[in-house]
Amino acid sequence: MISMNKEEISQLKSEGFIPIKNGLFSVRIISDAGVFSAKKMNFVNEIAQKFGNGTISFTTRLCIEIPMIKPEDIDSVKKAINEAGLINGGTGKKVRPVVACKGTVCSHGLFDTQGIANKIKDEFFMKQTLPSKFKIGLVGCPNNCAKASLNDLGFVGQAYVSFDEETCISCGKCISVCKAKALSMENKKLNFDKDQCVNCGECSIVCPFDAMTVIKKGMSIYIGGRFGRNYRIGDELDDLYSPEDALKITEKVIDYYKTNAEQGERFASMIERIGIKKVKNEIL
Repeated sequence: MISMNKEEISQLKSEGFIPIKNGLFSVRIISDAGVFSAKKMNFVNEIAQKFGNGTISFTTRLCIEIPMIKPEDIDSVKKAINEAGLINGGTGKKVRPVVACKGTVCSHGLFDTQGIANKIKDEFFMKQTLPSKFKIGLVGCPNNCAKASLNDLGFVGQAYVSFDEETCISCGKCISVCKAKALSMENKKLNFDKDQCVNCGECSIVCPFDAMTVIKKGMSIYIGGRFGRNYRIGDELDDLYSPEDALKITEKVIDYYKTNAEQGERFASMIERIGIKKVKNEIL
């Protein structure tokens, strides 16, 4: 088996070849917001059969890992990945693989999570060196399945609802879909607790009389989230933003982080050092 020095291993890691046990490697293959075509999955299977042990696994950032690759096969694996139109990588002090929930196709999705995630990936993924790794997540509704608020930058679909008490006949259909318990019946009249509402907009979908209507739909944006040994829920920016704003906001946040963070400092730690009020003001 080929022996490698630290510099060679570090270079391979930057290309998505991760050292594992027994001197072997796993290679990470990047998805399009968690999506692979069936054709590309066939190529992945072929690579795993030929160069690995015939298994594949999935990372927490919706990428694929092929384990048990011998060092002497790495160049052949790179060639096979390239010829299949796939991309290996996703590590280092850069924008990591962009994660999105299934909001594009999910009945709860309030915006095209996968479409926007791919636009962000095309624009920012692995394009520039940053003070530390930078993670971006998108979820289509407040269910927050992909935990966007635990990313350095997170987008969460939101729908602000207005309640017209005069139009409402207190049929109770909205109560049946409100998981946040923001709606209740009191003395045969519907009560809407705005403080309990999480802005999912489900009530507006089932209301047959337009008593619950969406007055604004967009994305909440969270900055400075972090998961791991020391987790931190991101701070929410004021107001809602349109999906069309996603690239512009991402660019602003990354530029601010690159300019103001110390080497090796995560975005969350930078915010704690500078102060969230100042960071919000300067980003916005």
